[in-house]
Amino acid sequence: MRCLNDKGTALGLFWYNKIMKIRKFLIAEGNATALVFDCPDSERINTSKNLLKSVEQVGFIEDTEPPELTMMGGELCINGTIALASTLQKAGQLKTSGLQQVIDYENNGAVTTLNLTIPYKLEGDEVLFNGIGYIVSQDLIEKIPTKKELLLKCQSHNLPAYGYIQLRDNKITPYIYVQSVDSLVEETACGSGSIAASIASGISEIIQPTGKSIIVKLDNDNRATISAVVQEIS
Repeated sequence: MRCLNDKGTALGLFWYNKIMKIRKFLIAEGNATALVFDCPDSERINTSKNLLKSVEQVGFIEDTEPPELTMMGGELCINGTIALASTLQKAGQLKTSGLQQVIDYENNGAVTTLNLTIPYKLEGDEVLFNGIGYIVSQDLIEKIPTKKELLLKCQSHNLPAYGYIQLRDNKITPYIYVQSVDSLVEETACGSGSIAASIASGISEIIQPTGKSIIVKLDNDNRATISAVVQEIS
């Protein structure tokens, strides 16, 4: 993996290759996620843009106690958080961008479960978390928002990322826009989008575009439990 400057030129190639480690994961058989360890802050945007040629999202890991994930745009990403948790011990805690609260996790075979407090607002067909917002559409008319429209949503709600979820029965098609890297991705699975869909519909088993499920359980105190199968890929 090369860290590049803004002109696409290798920067300290040998040194960056020496310190950086990249691991890639699928959650519910989709949403290819790269986790990058030991990448300097100054190289994260360029590293993200380079990795987005082969994955759907990128997160950066801080070796702190508890471990901390910062996504490429500073957004909330539940699947990235699930991916990080899967690399840790059987049970413990971690932190992630977009949430101030510490998250409890548990690994049971290939299934990783998060238990977290996730404050949100439900405004019509919009579900707004602290680190990302969603339009959840159950309309049969398919109209995918443009980058410009989702950028305006980011700006109006002061959020680093914004998504659009098409919900048909209990199956979602998620589209996620991240402002800092100007990316709009039709994702193959989405954790935070699954929580948004569950909030909007009351459904617990959310079928992903891959055909696999992410399970969401919500209570009345903004507590959520979310579980998915995680697979590390080369």
